Amino acid sequence: MAHALVHLLYLAPDVSEFSIERSWLVPEGGRRPTAYVLIGATIVAFVLVALCVWQVPGLKGAWPLLTLVGAALSTLLLVLFWSWQLAFGLVVNAVLIAAAVVRPAWLERFMAGN
Repeated sequence: MAHALVHLLYLAPDVSEFSIERSWLVPEGGRRPTAYVLIGATIVAFVLVALCVWQVPGLKGAWPLLTLVGAALSTLLLVLFWSWQLAFGLVVNAVLIAAAVVRPAWLERFMAGN
């Protein structure tokens, strides 16, 4: 849930590291719409992952796919609106992707509620 909510910092005007005003790939006119879609989709995906962790019926088995989607969206957002101060976010996303792909036994037990 925390990783979902940190993406809201892109909407805070006084947090320069999380700025949607600069992008090396998205033209100026498309920055806000692109950022808003990616921010919203990233937050939704990671909130769904949190619901998987909380063992919500019907979702708990979907955590690997939802984690991959959330981390991919977050990575795309970070890359499109890059600042070197956000490099740690790429590390977090890489760890989440690795966990969803490798699915170690301890993580499977945790996600199963054991």
